[in-house]
Amino acid sequence: MNRSSLSRELALRIGLAARALPDTSPKLFVSVLRACAGPQLDERGVAQLGEAQLHQALGNFGVKTDADTVRKALGLLQNTATPAEPAPQPRLADLPGSILVAIGSDDPQQVVGHFGSCRQFLVYQVSAGEARLIDIRSVDSDAQRRHDDKNAYRAQLIADCRVLYVASIGGPAAAKIIKYGLHPIKTEQGEAINQVIHQLQSVLSQTPPPWLAKSMGIAPTPRICFEQES
Repeated sequence: MNRSSLSRELALRIGLAARALPDTSPKLFVSVLRACAGPQLDERGVAQLGEAQLHQALGNFGVKTDADTVRKALGLLQNTATPAEPAPQPRLADLPGSILVAIGSDDPQQVVGHFGSCRQFLVYQVSAGEARLIDIRSVDSDAQRRHDDKNAYRAQLIADCRVLYVASIGGPAAAKIIKYGLHPIKTEQGEAINQVIHQLQSVLSQTPPPWLAKSMGIAPTPRICFEQES
């Protein structure tokens, strides 16, 4: 993907739309879009795409899907949902043993930037066997300025999540995050989001720590202490 030709918002919408389609990576979806809208992707070209055109192009690239899924992906791509309409709440029961995970990054594929300056949070629903990108929550600069505490404003955006991944976060901000029930985890700058999610899934599939087990709705594994016999 030629990131220089895409706005950050458009790149994120492409990633979100790709995940709504079966067996479609963001890289493959970009190729599909370029076949439809031309080699230079921009907001105007994406806005002019139609469902039938996108469906046909996906089929040409070997992506088999139905009209409803194409319609959903196109809506995510073109951002046709009403901004004032609240995002639907994910039903964790649909994915047993899952938690909501926030990733603070303006890049749809890598964890980059600082908690206090990133413009979006990617929200994933993650279980041991599956991960879904379900939401992108943008920071409203005006609302943030009106708030007494910038860190609290950002924490409230992702207060329904249980884990936050970010490349950089200060001590006061981390303390604020913890008060909202989130567990902040720092990653390497530029670490692949897929790798971060995979590492979390490995933890979920084994014996998660008590705080994480509680968030998953399962009983923590009792800790057994062995006393040394005298």
